[in-house]
Amino acid sequence: MPNTLEPHRTQNLYEAAFLRARGFKLAGKERFGKKVTVIFAPDPNINGVVMEFYNGGHVEGWAFVEAYRSLKDMVFER
Repeated sequence: MPNTLEPHRTQNLYEAAFLRARGFKLAGKERFGKKVTVIFAPDPNINGVVMEFYNGGHVEGWAFVEAYRSLKDMVFER
């Protein structure tokens, strides 16, 4: 059976930091003008964790801060 999972894309840096703090792997970024989309590798569990984020899910504070900082650096590099 072929892999039908798609990469997860988001422009929400907080959502992306939450996913990184939960251990999901980055696959890259796409820049369209001033907008940057963070891309995560396909994972069968990612949509459930995204729903947790939007419904008050929790991660370790320091893990979130570190993920946010590294993503911010990645997004704003030229």
